[in-house]
Amino acid sequence: MKANLINEGAKYGLICGLSAVLLMYGSWAVNVTMFTNVMFTTTFIPYMIIILLLGGFSVRKLNGGYLTFQEGLKFNFLAYAVAALIIAVATYILYNVIDDTLTEKSAQIGLEKTRAMMEKFGASEEDIEKQLAASGESMKKTGFKEIIMGTGLGLIWDFIKSLLLTLVIRKEEKFEDQ
Repeated sequence: MKANLINEGAKYGLICGLSAVLLMYGSWAVNVTMFTNVMFTTTFIPYMIIILLLGGFSVRKLNGGYLTFQEGLKFNFLAYAVAALIIAVATYILYNVIDDTLTEKSAQIGLEKTRAMMEKFGASEEDIEKQLAASGESMKKTGFKEIIMGTGLGLIWDFIKSLLLTLVIRKEEKFEDQ
């Protein structure tokens, strides 16, 4: 039985998206510092990659043990796109409906962390102030335009990750020459 790649991609995209929303809203409910730490940490912890690897191997198993590169890429990128859409909507709601001061509060925590890190690495006070001023300007608001732009740029990176994941999960049928 062949797996329906659209259904499977949407299903695993929903799992990834809801996982991200659970982390986002759960950490926000604890406090803003926890929220900022979790948002920073989840940037580097590849939980979605792990979910999509497991899903990709499952899809390959449903396909009789084989998955072409095209099929794998379709599955992975669709999952990332569905997750990105869910995350974008949830981000907009959190930052603009539930807590419209969240951008300012999390930006302040982020700037404090940036200062501490730069001081730890021995940056001069002038360099620190320059970096904080530049970072502060980009953290003014989290509106519809910023979320759409971030989602679009994120999808470019997600496509690259999809290509790499597909290289891991694919397994082409071998045809013998007659």
